[in-house]
Amino acid sequence: MTHHRRPDPRGTPRPGTLAERARRTEDVIERHRTKPFSWMGANCIRLARAQAVALGHKLPPVPPFRSALSARRALATRGAKSVGELLDKYFPRLPAPAFAIAGDLVTLPGEDGELEAVMIADGLGNLYGWHGAGNDRIVTVKLAMGGAIAAWRL
Repeated sequence: MTHHRRPDPRGTPRPGTLAERARRTEDVIERHRTKPFSWMGANCIRLARAQAVALGHKLPPVPPFRSALSARRALATRGAKSVGELLDKYFPRLPAPAFAIAGDLVTLPGEDGELEAVMIADGLGNLYGWHGAGNDRIVTVKLAMGGAIAAWRL
C-alpha cells in the first residue's frame, strides 16, 4: 500500500522522505553557499527561514536589520530575547542537538557573545552556515554537535 502525504495547505508540500529533506536542504545551501554574510542581506536567520520554507513551513518575512543591535531589537519586537526563543515560537525543540536530522536547525554560540549562529544540520554531525573567521561564504563546520546549543525539527 502506498501512502501519500497530503500537501501542506499553507504552501510548499512537506517532504515525504529523508532523501527529499536532504535534497531540499542541499538546494538551500547551494543557493546561499557563495553569499557573504551581511546583516542587511545574507545572514543566518534568513538562511533558517529559507530552509524552513523549503521544508514546507509558512513563516513571516524577516524584518530588515543592519547590525547585531538592530537584530536584537527585531527579536524583541517578535517577543524573543534570543534567536533560540524565536525558533521555539515556530518549531519543536529537540531534546538534544544530537537528534538533528538532515535539514534541521542547530544553534552554535555566536561570535559576538550574544546572538547565536543558526546553522543547518546534515544529519551526520556537520553544520552549514556562516560561522568562524571567514564570513565570506557558507562554511561546513565538521562534527560540530559537541559545541551546539540547541536544535529544532523542521
